[in-house]
Amino acid sequence: MGYTAICTDDSITTCECCGRTDLKATVLMQSDLGELVHFGRTCAARNSGKSSQQITKEIRAERDAAFGRASNQLMDLRRAGTKITRELIREAAATFRADATLLIRQWA
Repeated sequence: MGYTAICTDDSITTCECCGRTDLKATVLMQSDLGELVHFGRTCAARNSGKSSQQITKEIRAERDAAFGRASNQLMDLRRAGTKITRELIREAAATFRADATLLIRQWA
């Protein structure tokens, strides 16, 4: 089974693979079957068969893609005449796992 890195998550500090605790952050990974798991960086690399640098590149690419999807949704809402509020920006960010702070800077 293959895994793809989605983002880092500092709210979960325990690796679901090895059980290591008190990590600074975990990597949210999605399996080929769609299952989401939190692995430490070492387990993320080991289970995906990728280097730590490749994991970082995947996370950055997913972050950029999520930002783009959220921005597109906000642009569609603006075109439809919806007033873009901070709350609406936060909802779009949560929907696409995008960075709300960056979206607010661009849209607010």
